[in-house]
Parts: sequence; C-alpha cells; structure tokens
Amino acid sequence: MVLGSVRWSAVFFGIGVGVLGLAVFSLVLWFALSMLEVDGAAGAATTFGTLTGFLVAGWFAGRRAPFSHFFHGATAAMGIALAVVVTAVLGGSPAPTSQVLLLAALAVLLGGVSAHFAAR
Repeated sequence: MVLGSVRWSAVFFGIGVGVLGLAVFSLVLWFALSMLEVDGAAGAATTFGTLTGFLVAGWFAGRRAPFSHFFHGATAAMGIALAVVVTAVLGGSPAPTSQVLLLAALAVLLGGVSAHFAAR
C-alpha cells in the first residue's frame, strides 16, 4: 500500500470519462423519460446521470491506477462532485451543507467501490 502518491493521469482520465458518461447517460435518460411524459424528467435524469458519472469515473481511474485503486476512484468521483457543486453555486443554488456532504459521501462511496471492482 502506497500512501501520499497519486497517479494524476488516472484521476484526470477518470474525471474526463466520468463527465462524458454523466452527459451521455443524462441525455439518453432524459429523452426516454420525456417520451414517457414523466414529470421532472430533467431532474431525474441529472440525478441518475451524476451517480452514473461517479461510477464511471471511479471505474476508469481505478483501472488505470497501479496502486490504491479505491483512493484514485474516490478522488476522480470527488472531482466530478466538485464540478457539480461549483456549477450549482454559480447558477444561483444555495447548495445546503447537508446536500453537499451527501453528494461527497456518494462520490467517495460509488467512485471508490467501482474502482475496487475495476482493479480486480
């Protein structure tokens, strides 16, 4: 186990692929829910797209990291969470602390676990 060492290329690759996965999954789900005339389709698609982005970012970061797979996956997912919070705050959202902490906890859990499974 190596502490204090980060393979930034793995983390940034995970963030990039995770954001791409977030966008594609959100758009596809939004289109499907809109065709089914579901109320709040955009919000549901964005929520599940963000969670999928955490999983994808963690998977690819953990796959590319030669050590500390969970850490790299969690770090990549936290990068996406940071981008989501900054975008929400700049858009005028109050971003309550409890919701930010929940988003961070989900990022660490989903990103880390998917990275752990990717490294197997």
